[in-house]
Amino acid sequence: MASVVSKQPEIQTLFSKIIKNEQLQHAYIFEGVAGSGKLEMAKWLAQSIHCQHRLPDGSPCLSCNSCIRIEHQEHPDVTLVEPEGLSIKVDQVRAIKDEFAKSGMESRRKILIIEDMDKMTTSAANSLLKFIEEPEGEITILLLTTEVQQLLPTIVSRCQLIHFPVRSIQKRIEEITEKGIPRETATLLANLTQDAKEAQEIYEEENFASLVETIWKWFNFLIKGDDQAFIYIQTNLMGFVDNREVAIRLLDLLILLYQDLVTLYFKQDRVLAFSKYEKELDQMMTPTIGYKLPQFLSIILEGKKKINRYVAAQGVFEQIALRIIAL
Repeated sequence: MASVVSKQPEIQTLFSKIIKNEQLQHAYIFEGVAGSGKLEMAKWLAQSIHCQHRLPDGSPCLSCNSCIRIEHQEHPDVTLVEPEGLSIKVDQVRAIKDEFAKSGMESRRKILIIEDMDKMTTSAANSLLKFIEEPEGEITILLLTTEVQQLLPTIVSRCQLIHFPVRSIQKRIEEITEKGIPRETATLLANLTQDAKEAQEIYEEENFASLVETIWKWFNFLIKGDDQAFIYIQTNLMGFVDNREVAIRLLDLLILLYQDLVTLYFKQDRVLAFSKYEKELDQMMTPTIGYKLPQFLSIILEGKKKINRYVAAQGVFEQIALRIIAL
C-alpha cells in the first residue's frame, strides 16, 4: 500500500485526518484516470476504518489480520463490486442491498466499494440511489469512476467528490524504472498508462517489443503515404491482434507517435513517448506533415471509437490507412 502515499499523498493525508477526527461521510466518489490510485485508496481507507492497530495519525498498520484480509478482498464487512461483462447490472445492486441489510460480521461499520461506477446501467443506478439516500446502519460507500459526468447527477449530489489528479510524467517514469524496466521503454509505458503495475504487465507481455517495432514500421508507411501501409495490415499487423484490447493498444501507440510529431512540430514541452526515435521523427517533419497532423489524429481517434463499439479491427485499420494515404 506504499503506492497510495506515492500516488496521492495529499488525499492520503486528508483521509488520515478524517479518520483521526471521526469525520467520515457516508458516501464518496473517487474520480480520476485509470491508474491514479482510486482502488488502492479505497482499500487503504477500508483498512484505516477496520485496522486493529491504527496508528496515531489515523493510518492503518497494514499488517494486522484485518488489514491483510482487506488487501486480499477477504474481509466479510468490505464488499467490492465490479462490472459483470460490460456493465454493473440491477441484479448486482439488489445483491448489494440484501448484503447491506444485514449487520456486520466483525464490526458495526460495513464498507461498499464499487469500481467503474460509470459502467452501471441506468436502472441499477436508480436502484442504488435509494440505497445511498437511505442507508441502513453504519455504512461507508466508495464509488470509483473515470468519468463522473456519466453518473446520475442525483447520485453525485449525495456524495462527496474527491478528484484524483494525474501525476507528472516524470514521477510515472521513475516509478516504472524502479521495476527494472529500461528508461526508454519506461518513458513509452508512462505515456501509455498511468498505472505502474499495468505498465509492468504490458512490458512483460511476450509480444510487446515486437508490437512496438511493428507499429513503428506501419507508421513509417503511413507518414510517407506509401500504399504498403494497407498491405502491411494483413501481412504483419493483424498477426498481433487476437482481441479488442490489443487492437486498442495498437492504435494508442500510433496516436502517441503522431502526438510526438505534434510535440516536435510545435516545440512543446512534453516528454516524447517514442524518445528512442526522436531523431527519425524530427527528420520526418515538413510543413505539409505539420499541417495535416490534426487530420491524421482525427482519423485514428475515429477508428479507436469504432473498435470500442466492436467494429472488426482489420476493417478499421484498413480505413485508417486508406484515409491517411489519401490526404
